[in-house]
Amino acid sequence: MESYLEKAQYVTQLQIKNFGPIDHLDLNLEAPGASSAPCYALLGENGVGKSTVLRALALALSGEAYSKALGRTSNKLLATGAYEGSVVVTLVGGDQISMTFTRNKKIKFSNVHSRSLVVAYGATRLLATKRHRAKPGKDHAKIDNLFDPFLPITNPSEWLKSIDAHRLEEVNDVLLRLMPKDHQVQVIIAADGSVNLNVGGIEGRQFHELSDGYQCMIGMAVDIMQVLSQSGAALESAEGIVLIDELGNHFHPAWRLQCLPALREAFPGAQIIYSTHDPLCLRGLKEGEVAVLRRDRLNHIYALENLPTVSKLRVEQLLTSEHFGLRSTVDPELDLKIQAYEELLSKPQRSAEEEQSLADLVAELTDTRYLGGSRRERMALQMLDTTGAIDIPVEAAANVQQFTDSTVSKLKFLMQQVTPLAGRLEGEP
Repeated sequence: MESYLEKAQYVTQLQIKNFGPIDHLDLNLEAPGASSAPCYALLGENGVGKSTVLRALALALSGEAYSKALGRTSNKLLATGAYEGSVVVTLVGGDQISMTFTRNKKIKFSNVHSRSLVVAYGATRLLATKRHRAKPGKDHAKIDNLFDPFLPITNPSEWLKSIDAHRLEEVNDVLLRLMPKDHQVQVIIAADGSVNLNVGGIEGRQFHELSDGYQCMIGMAVDIMQVLSQSGAALESAEGIVLIDELGNHFHPAWRLQCLPALREAFPGAQIIYSTHDPLCLRGLKEGEVAVLRRDRLNHIYALENLPTVSKLRVEQLLTSEHFGLRSTVDPELDLKIQAYEELLSKPQRSAEEEQSLADLVAELTDTRYLGGSRRERMALQMLDTTGAIDIPVEAAANVQQFTDSTVSKLKFLMQQVTPLAGRLEGEP
Protein backbone atom coordinates (compact mmCIF):
# COMPACT_ATOMS: atom_id res chain seq x y z
CA MET A 1 0.00 0.00 0.00
CA GLU A 2 3.02 2.30 0.03
CA SER A 3 2.14 3.70 -3.41
CA TYR A 4 -1.01 5.26 -1.96
CA LEU A 5 1.08 7.29 0.49
CA GLU A 6 3.56 8.84 -1.92
CA LYS A 7 1.40 11.86 -2.73
CA ALA A 8 -2.21 12.96 -2.86
CA GLN A 9 -3.68 11.43 -6.02
CA TYR A 10 -6.54 13.89 -6.35
CA VAL A 11 -8.41 14.30 -9.63
CA THR A 12 -7.82 17.65 -11.37
CA GLN A 13 -9.24 17.02 -14.86
CA LEU A 14 -11.72 14.59 -16.36
CA GLN A 15 -12.36 14.01 -20.06
CA ILE A 16 -15.11 11.66 -21.22
CA LYS A 17 -15.84 10.64 -24.81
CA ASN A 18 -18.71 8.38 -25.92
CA PHE A 19 -19.36 6.92 -22.48
CA GLY A 20 -23.07 6.15 -22.04
CA PRO A 21 -25.14 9.22 -22.97
CA ILE A 22 -22.09 11.51 -22.93
CA ASP A 23 -20.58 12.34 -26.33
CA HIS A 24 -17.85 14.66 -25.09
CA LEU A 25 -17.43 16.25 -21.69
CA ASP A 26 -14.50 18.08 -20.08
CA LEU A 27 -14.48 18.89 -16.37
CA ASN A 28 -11.94 20.98 -14.48
CA LEU A 29 -11.88 19.78 -10.87
CA GLU A 30 -9.05 22.02 -9.68
CA ALA A 31 -10.16 24.22 -6.79
CA PRO A 32 -7.49 26.80 -5.95
CA GLY A 33 -9.60 28.19 -3.11
CA ALA A 34 -9.79 24.91 -1.17
CA SER A 35 -7.69 24.80 2.01
CA SER A 36 -8.21 21.05 2.54
CA ALA A 37 -8.64 18.24 0.02
CA PRO A 38 -10.75 19.51 -2.90
CA CYS A 39 -14.40 18.60 -3.33
CA TYR A 40 -16.60 18.77 -6.42
CA ALA A 41 -20.38 18.83 -6.86
CA LEU A 42 -22.29 17.86 -10.00
CA LEU A 43 -25.69 19.46 -10.52
CA GLY A 44 -28.26 19.06 -13.28
CA GLU A 45 -31.67 17.70 -14.12
CA ASN A 46 -32.50 14.00 -13.99
CA GLY A 47 -31.05 12.06 -16.91
CA VAL A 48 -28.37 14.61 -17.79
CA GLY A 49 -25.44 12.34 -16.91
CA LYS A 50 -24.38 13.03 -13.33
CA SER A 51 -24.37 9.36 -12.33
CA THR A 52 -22.65 8.51 -15.61
CA VAL A 53 -19.78 10.87 -14.77
CA LEU A 54 -19.34 9.25 -11.36
CA ARG A 55 -19.37 5.75 -12.87
CA ALA A 56 -16.87 6.70 -15.57
CA LEU A 57 -14.57 8.14 -12.92
CA ALA A 58 -14.99 5.14 -10.60
CA LEU A 59 -14.18 2.63 -13.35
CA ALA A 60 -11.12 4.50 -14.60
CA LEU A 61 -9.75 5.02 -11.08
CA SER A 62 -10.40 1.47 -9.86
CA GLY A 63 -8.57 -0.19 -12.74
CA GLU A 64 -8.83 -3.21 -14.99
CA ALA A 65 -9.24 -5.88 -12.33
CA TYR A 66 -12.26 -4.21 -10.79
CA SER A 67 -13.86 -3.58 -14.20
CA LYS A 68 -13.64 -7.30 -14.96
CA ALA A 69 -15.19 -8.14 -11.60
CA LEU A 70 -18.12 -5.85 -12.41
CA GLY A 71 -18.59 -7.48 -15.81
CA ARG A 72 -18.10 -4.27 -17.78
CA THR A 73 -17.53 -4.55 -21.55
CA SER A 74 -16.83 -2.01 -24.28
CA ASN A 75 -20.28 -2.51 -25.78
CA LYS A 76 -21.94 -1.82 -22.40
CA LEU A 77 -19.96 1.40 -21.93
CA LEU A 78 -20.19 2.91 -25.42
CA ALA A 79 -22.70 5.55 -26.38
CA THR A 80 -25.37 4.41 -28.84
CA GLY A 81 -23.95 4.42 -32.37
CA ALA A 82 -20.39 5.16 -31.24
CA TYR A 83 -17.46 2.97 -32.29
CA GLU A 84 -14.89 3.97 -29.67
CA GLY A 85 -14.64 6.06 -26.55
CA SER A 86 -12.40 6.92 -23.64
CA VAL A 87 -12.15 8.26 -20.11
CA VAL A 88 -8.98 10.18 -19.22
CA VAL A 89 -8.38 11.21 -15.60
CA THR A 90 -5.63 13.72 -14.82
CA LEU A 91 -4.25 13.63 -11.29
CA VAL A 92 -2.31 16.14 -9.21
CA GLY A 93 1.13 16.57 -10.75
CA GLY A 94 -0.07 15.78 -14.27
CA ASP A 95 -0.17 11.97 -14.06
CA GLN A 96 -2.93 10.44 -16.16
CA ILE A 97 -5.09 7.34 -15.90
CA SER A 98 -6.94 6.28 -19.03
CA MET A 99 -9.60 3.80 -20.04
CA THR A 100 -10.33 3.24 -23.74
CA PHE A 101 -13.05 1.08 -25.23
CA THR A 102 -13.76 0.00 -28.80
CA ARG A 103 -16.88 -1.80 -29.94
CA ASN A 104 -16.57 -5.60 -29.79
CA LYS A 105 -13.09 -5.30 -28.29
CA LYS A 106 -11.62 -5.54 -24.80
CA ILE A 107 -11.48 -2.45 -22.58
CA LYS A 108 -7.93 -1.13 -22.28
CA PHE A 109 -6.70 0.38 -19.03
CA SER A 110 -3.48 2.22 -18.30
CA ASN A 111 -3.57 0.73 -14.80
CA VAL A 112 -4.47 -2.68 -13.39
CA HIS A 113 -5.26 -1.20 -9.98
CA SER A 114 -5.81 2.35 -8.83
CA ARG A 115 -3.04 4.54 -7.45
CA SER A 116 -5.64 6.09 -5.15
CA LEU A 117 -7.91 4.52 -2.58
CA VAL A 118 -11.42 4.77 -4.04
CA VAL A 119 -14.92 4.29 -2.63
CA ALA A 120 -18.14 4.97 -4.53
CA TYR A 121 -21.80 4.91 -3.56
CA GLY A 122 -25.07 5.02 -5.48
CA ALA A 123 -28.22 6.87 -4.51
CA THR A 124 -29.42 4.00 -2.26
CA ARG A 125 -27.08 3.28 0.64
CA LEU A 126 -28.53 0.83 3.16
CA LEU A 127 -26.70 -1.70 5.30
CA ALA A 128 -26.34 -5.37 4.43
CA THR A 129 -28.58 -7.92 6.13
CA LYS A 130 -28.61 -11.72 6.25
CA ARG A 131 -30.90 -11.74 3.21
CA HIS A 132 -29.13 -8.96 1.31
CA ARG A 133 -25.36 -9.25 1.40
CA ALA A 134 -22.77 -6.73 0.25
CA LYS A 135 -19.80 -7.41 -1.99
CA PRO A 136 -16.37 -7.12 -0.35
CA GLY A 137 -14.76 -4.99 -3.07
CA LYS A 138 -10.98 -4.84 -3.44
CA ASP A 139 -8.28 -3.77 -1.00
CA HIS A 140 -7.80 -0.47 -2.84
CA ALA A 141 -11.39 0.20 -3.89
CA LYS A 142 -15.05 -0.48 -3.17
CA ILE A 143 -17.42 0.78 -5.88
CA ASP A 144 -20.08 -1.95 -6.40
CA ASN A 145 -22.93 0.01 -4.79
CA LEU A 146 -22.59 2.78 -7.39
CA PHE A 147 -23.28 0.30 -10.21
CA ASP A 148 -26.02 -1.75 -8.53
CA PRO A 149 -28.55 0.07 -6.31
CA PHE A 150 -29.75 -3.27 -4.95
CA LEU A 151 -26.34 -4.00 -3.44
CA PRO A 152 -26.15 -2.80 0.17
CA ILE A 153 -23.19 -1.27 1.97
CA THR A 154 -21.07 -3.67 4.01
CA ASN A 155 -22.37 -4.02 7.56
CA PRO A 156 -19.83 -2.15 9.75
CA SER A 157 -19.91 -4.67 12.62
CA GLU A 158 -17.43 -7.21 11.24
CA TRP A 159 -14.70 -4.65 10.54
CA LEU A 160 -15.31 -2.85 13.83
CA LYS A 161 -14.86 -6.15 15.70
CA SER A 162 -11.50 -6.71 14.02
CA ILE A 163 -9.78 -3.37 14.76
CA ASP A 164 -7.63 -2.59 17.78
CA ALA A 165 -8.41 -0.09 20.53
CA HIS A 166 -6.37 2.69 18.92
CA ARG A 167 -8.19 2.38 15.58
CA LEU A 168 -11.54 2.22 17.40
CA GLU A 169 -10.68 5.50 19.11
CA GLU A 170 -9.98 7.00 15.68
CA VAL A 171 -13.33 5.71 14.40
CA ASN A 172 -15.17 7.37 17.28
CA ASP A 173 -13.27 10.62 16.71
CA VAL A 174 -14.42 10.60 13.06
CA LEU A 175 -18.03 9.89 14.04
CA LEU A 176 -17.86 12.68 16.61
CA ARG A 177 -16.95 15.17 13.87
CA LEU A 178 -19.42 13.70 11.40
CA MET A 179 -22.69 13.47 13.30
CA PRO A 180 -24.77 16.46 14.48
CA LYS A 181 -24.29 17.48 18.11
CA ASP A 182 -27.69 16.20 19.23
CA HIS A 183 -27.16 12.87 17.43
CA GLN A 184 -23.66 11.85 18.49
CA VAL A 185 -22.73 8.20 17.95
CA GLN A 186 -20.09 6.19 19.79
CA VAL A 187 -19.09 2.61 18.96
CA ILE A 188 -18.58 0.34 21.97
CA ILE A 189 -17.11 -3.16 21.76
CA ALA A 190 -18.60 -5.23 24.59
CA ALA A 191 -16.68 -7.83 26.59
CA ASP A 192 -18.23 -10.61 24.51
CA GLY A 193 -16.99 -8.94 21.30
CA SER A 194 -20.38 -7.66 20.16
CA VAL A 195 -20.77 -4.16 18.71
CA ASN A 196 -23.05 -1.73 20.54
CA LEU A 197 -23.81 1.90 19.82
CA ASN A 198 -24.38 4.89 22.05
CA VAL A 199 -26.73 7.08 19.99
CA GLY A 200 -27.66 10.48 21.36
CA GLY A 201 -26.93 9.27 24.89
CA ILE A 202 -28.94 6.05 24.53
CA GLU A 203 -26.74 2.99 24.99
CA GLY A 204 -27.06 -0.55 23.69
CA ARG A 205 -28.36 0.30 20.21
CA GLN A 206 -27.70 -2.02 17.25
CA PHE A 207 -27.05 -0.99 13.65
CA HIS A 208 -30.20 -2.67 12.34
CA GLU A 209 -32.32 -0.66 14.82
CA LEU A 210 -31.22 2.69 13.38
CA SER A 211 -33.23 4.80 10.96
CA ASP A 212 -32.34 4.86 7.26
CA GLY A 213 -30.63 8.22 7.76
CA TYR A 214 -28.41 6.93 10.56
CA GLN A 215 -27.65 3.72 8.69
CA CYS A 216 -26.75 5.66 5.56
CA MET A 217 -24.41 8.12 7.25
CA ILE A 218 -22.74 5.75 9.73
CA GLY A 219 -22.55 2.84 7.30
CA MET A 220 -20.98 4.98 4.60
CA ALA A 221 -18.57 6.60 7.07
CA VAL A 222 -17.33 3.27 8.46
CA ASP A 223 -17.07 1.88 4.93
CA ILE A 224 -14.90 4.85 3.92
CA MET A 225 -12.76 4.39 7.04
CA GLN A 226 -12.27 0.70 6.28
CA VAL A 227 -10.89 1.44 2.79
CA LEU A 228 -8.80 4.45 3.87
CA SER A 229 -7.29 2.40 6.68
CA GLN A 230 -5.68 0.16 4.04
CA SER A 231 -3.00 2.82 3.63
CA GLY A 232 -1.83 2.24 7.19
CA ALA A 233 -2.02 5.96 7.91
CA ALA A 234 -4.08 7.59 10.63
CA LEU A 235 -7.65 8.15 9.46
CA GLU A 236 -7.24 11.89 9.96
CA SER A 237 -4.43 12.01 7.37
CA ALA A 238 -5.45 9.12 5.08
CA GLU A 239 -5.96 10.20 1.48
CA GLY A 240 -8.39 8.85 -1.08
CA ILE A 241 -11.27 9.63 -3.41
CA VAL A 242 -14.92 9.34 -2.35
CA LEU A 243 -17.70 9.34 -4.98
CA ILE A 244 -21.32 9.75 -3.83
CA ASP A 245 -24.42 9.84 -6.01
CA GLU A 246 -27.19 12.07 -4.64
CA LEU A 247 -25.61 13.14 -1.39
CA GLY A 248 -28.32 14.04 1.09
CA ASN A 249 -30.64 11.08 0.44
CA HIS A 250 -32.35 9.90 3.66
CA PHE A 251 -31.19 13.03 5.54
CA HIS A 252 -33.26 15.63 7.38
CA PRO A 253 -32.68 19.19 6.02
CA ALA A 254 -30.58 20.02 9.09
CA TRP A 255 -28.25 17.11 8.24
CA ARG A 256 -28.17 18.04 4.55
CA LEU A 257 -27.07 21.53 5.48
CA GLN A 258 -24.00 20.29 7.31
CA CYS A 259 -23.25 16.92 5.69
CA LEU A 260 -20.53 18.20 3.33
CA PRO A 261 -18.74 20.36 5.94
CA ALA A 262 -18.94 17.38 8.31
CA LEU A 263 -17.50 14.99 5.71
CA ARG A 264 -14.67 17.45 4.95
CA GLU A 265 -13.86 17.74 8.64
CA ALA A 266 -14.11 14.00 9.27
CA PHE A 267 -12.01 13.05 6.21
CA PRO A 268 -9.72 16.05 5.55
CA GLY A 269 -7.48 14.00 3.24
CA ALA A 270 -10.30 12.67 1.03
CA GLN A 271 -11.45 14.27 -2.22
CA ILE A 272 -15.25 14.07 -2.23
CA ILE A 273 -16.97 14.17 -5.63
CA TYR A 274 -20.75 13.95 -5.55
CA SER A 275 -24.02 14.72 -7.26
CA THR A 276 -27.06 16.33 -5.67
CA HIS A 277 -30.44 17.90 -6.38
CA ASP A 278 -30.47 19.76 -3.07
CA PRO A 279 -29.10 23.30 -2.61
CA LEU A 280 -28.57 22.54 1.09
CA CYS A 281 -25.91 20.00 0.10
CA LEU A 282 -23.82 22.74 -1.52
CA ARG A 283 -22.98 24.38 1.80
CA GLY A 284 -19.27 23.95 2.48
CA LEU A 285 -18.13 24.16 -1.16
CA LYS A 286 -15.38 26.59 -2.14
CA GLU A 287 -15.04 28.59 -5.34
CA GLY A 288 -14.64 26.40 -8.42
CA GLU A 289 -15.97 23.25 -6.75
CA VAL A 290 -19.25 22.91 -8.64
CA ALA A 291 -20.44 22.36 -12.21
CA VAL A 292 -23.89 22.10 -13.79
CA LEU A 293 -24.51 19.51 -16.50
CA ARG A 294 -26.97 20.53 -19.21
CA ARG A 295 -28.05 19.54 -22.70
CA ASP A 296 -27.62 21.95 -25.60
CA ARG A 297 -29.99 22.46 -28.54
CA LEU A 298 -28.58 19.31 -30.21
CA ASN A 299 -29.14 17.27 -27.02
CA HIS A 300 -25.40 17.03 -26.29
CA ILE A 301 -24.31 17.17 -22.66
CA TYR A 302 -22.00 20.01 -21.62
CA ALA A 303 -20.82 21.50 -18.33
CA LEU A 304 -21.40 25.00 -16.99
CA GLU A 305 -18.35 25.94 -14.94
CA ASN A 306 -16.96 29.03 -13.18
CA LEU A 307 -20.30 29.49 -11.43
CA PRO A 308 -21.00 32.09 -8.73
CA THR A 309 -19.63 31.12 -5.31
CA VAL A 310 -22.36 29.21 -3.48
CA SER A 311 -21.42 30.56 -0.05
CA LYS A 312 -22.62 34.01 -1.11
CA LEU A 313 -26.10 32.85 -2.18
CA ARG A 314 -29.17 32.07 -0.11
CA VAL A 315 -31.01 28.81 -0.75
CA GLU A 316 -33.75 30.55 -2.75
CA GLN A 317 -31.11 32.39 -4.77
CA LEU A 318 -29.36 29.08 -5.49
CA LEU A 319 -32.60 27.58 -6.80
CA THR A 320 -33.08 30.42 -9.29
CA SER A 321 -29.38 30.78 -10.17
CA GLU A 322 -27.42 28.92 -12.84
CA HIS A 323 -26.87 26.14 -10.30
CA PHE A 324 -30.44 24.82 -10.44
CA GLY A 325 -31.97 26.94 -13.19
CA LEU A 326 -35.49 27.41 -11.84
CA ARG A 327 -37.20 30.41 -13.38
CA SER A 328 -38.59 31.18 -9.97
CA THR A 329 -39.78 29.55 -6.78
CA VAL A 330 -43.28 30.90 -7.29
CA ASP A 331 -46.51 29.09 -8.07
CA PRO A 332 -46.19 26.88 -11.21
CA GLU A 333 -49.17 28.68 -12.79
CA LEU A 334 -47.28 31.97 -12.58
CA ASP A 335 -44.22 30.28 -14.03
CA LEU A 336 -46.29 29.23 -17.08
CA LYS A 337 -47.30 32.86 -17.57
CA ILE A 338 -43.64 33.92 -17.38
CA GLN A 339 -42.78 31.37 -20.06
CA ALA A 340 -45.63 32.64 -22.27
CA TYR A 341 -44.43 36.24 -21.76
CA GLU A 342 -40.86 35.36 -22.75
CA GLU A 343 -42.04 33.38 -25.78
CA LEU A 344 -44.22 36.23 -27.05
CA LEU A 345 -41.54 38.82 -26.36
CA SER A 346 -38.97 36.84 -28.36
CA LYS A 347 -41.10 36.88 -31.53
CA PRO A 348 -39.86 39.40 -34.13
CA GLN A 349 -43.44 39.89 -35.36
CA ARG A 350 -46.67 39.47 -33.40
CA SER A 351 -50.30 39.43 -34.44
CA ALA A 352 -52.82 41.84 -32.91
CA GLU A 353 -54.10 39.01 -30.74
CA GLU A 354 -50.57 38.20 -29.56
CA GLU A 355 -49.92 41.89 -28.81
CA GLN A 356 -53.01 41.95 -26.61
CA SER A 357 -51.94 38.74 -24.87
CA LEU A 358 -48.49 40.23 -24.27
CA ALA A 359 -50.00 43.42 -22.85
CA ASP A 360 -52.20 41.40 -20.50
CA LEU A 361 -49.21 39.34 -19.35
CA VAL A 362 -47.08 42.46 -18.80
CA ALA A 363 -49.83 43.97 -16.65
CA GLU A 364 -50.23 40.79 -14.61
CA LEU A 365 -46.49 40.20 -14.16
CA THR A 366 -45.98 43.84 -13.20
CA ASP A 367 -48.45 43.32 -10.37
CA THR A 368 -46.33 40.39 -9.14
CA ARG A 369 -43.17 42.55 -9.37
CA TYR A 370 -41.57 39.94 -11.65
CA LEU A 371 -40.87 42.75 -14.12
CA GLY A 372 -39.35 45.01 -11.49
CA GLY A 373 -40.50 47.25 -8.68
CA SER A 374 -40.14 50.62 -10.42
CA ARG A 375 -40.63 52.05 -13.92
CA ARG A 376 -36.85 52.17 -14.40
CA GLU A 377 -36.46 48.51 -13.47
CA ARG A 378 -39.42 47.48 -15.64
CA MET A 379 -38.07 49.29 -18.69
CA ALA A 380 -34.56 47.88 -18.27
CA LEU A 381 -35.74 44.31 -17.74
CA GLN A 382 -38.17 44.42 -20.66
CA MET A 383 -35.50 45.83 -22.97
CA LEU A 384 -33.10 43.13 -21.83
CA ASP A 385 -35.73 40.42 -22.34
CA THR A 386 -36.42 41.74 -25.84
CA THR A 387 -32.81 41.11 -26.90
CA GLY A 388 -33.39 37.37 -26.44
CA ALA A 389 -31.63 34.66 -24.52
CA ILE A 390 -27.94 33.91 -24.86
CA ASP A 391 -27.34 31.03 -27.24
CA ILE A 392 -25.27 28.36 -25.52
CA PRO A 393 -22.70 26.90 -27.94
CA VAL A 394 -22.31 23.20 -28.55
CA GLU A 395 -19.14 22.56 -26.56
CA ALA A 396 -17.88 20.13 -23.95
CA ALA A 397 -17.74 22.90 -21.34
CA ALA A 398 -19.06 26.43 -21.03
CA ASN A 399 -17.83 29.30 -18.86
CA VAL A 400 -20.67 31.03 -17.02
CA GLN A 401 -18.52 34.11 -16.41
CA GLN A 402 -18.31 34.76 -20.16
CA PHE A 403 -22.11 34.75 -20.42
CA THR A 404 -22.39 36.92 -17.31
CA ASP A 405 -19.94 39.49 -18.68
CA SER A 406 -21.83 39.59 -21.98
CA THR A 407 -25.14 40.13 -20.21
CA VAL A 408 -23.71 42.85 -17.96
CA SER A 409 -22.29 44.73 -20.95
CA LYS A 410 -25.66 44.52 -22.69
CA LEU A 411 -27.46 45.73 -19.58
CA LYS A 412 -25.07 48.67 -19.14
CA PHE A 413 -25.85 49.81 -22.68
CA LEU A 414 -29.59 49.48 -22.11
CA MET A 415 -29.43 51.33 -18.81
CA GLN A 416 -27.67 54.22 -20.52
CA GLN A 417 -30.71 54.48 -22.77
CA VAL A 418 -33.17 54.10 -19.90
CA THR A 419 -31.60 56.52 -17.39
CA PRO A 420 -32.42 59.81 -19.20
CA LEU A 421 -36.04 58.73 -19.63
CA ALA A 422 -36.24 57.58 -16.02
CA GLY A 423 -34.97 60.98 -14.94
CA ARG A 424 -37.75 62.76 -16.80
CA LEU A 425 -40.27 60.42 -15.18
CA GLU A 426 -38.83 60.77 -11.70
CA GLY A 427 -41.44 60.55 -9.05
CA GLU A 428 -43.59 58.01 -10.87
CA PRO A 429 -44.05 54.60 -9.24
